Amino acid sequence: MGALHLEGVGPIVIDDELLDHVFTVITTKLRRREPVLLSWADEFCQEQRVFITHITFIRAEFDTAKRTPRDKLWLDRLMVAVNSNAGLSLSAAIADRDKNRIPTEAAPRRERTLAPAPAA
Repeated sequence: MGALHLEGVGPIVIDDELLDHVFTVITTKLRRREPVLLSWADEFCQEQRVFITHITFIRAEFDTAKRTPRDKLWLDRLMVAVNSNAGLSLSAAIADRDKNRIPTEAAPRRERTLAPAPAA
């Protein structure tokens, strides 16, 4: 388990795979000087929220030096979440990963197909 350290917030303990993806998404937004709304459930199962700006100190502390390739589809879904009004929820990110069985190695990109329009 790794930890996400934010200025003024105790460490947020999450697994290394999620931490790697979340840190990538947050730092991408901050490099663009775009703020991030981040939420998570603390050890008492209370929702916590923090508004992160480009002047905020942020640090990722991984449990191990070994990194697995990032999953592009999961990164895309996290970017959609971080750009939404609700912001990035670590609980939702975990549920998304577990529901979609995100592999530890990058998956090939799946093509979306549009259904034909119904006949009038």
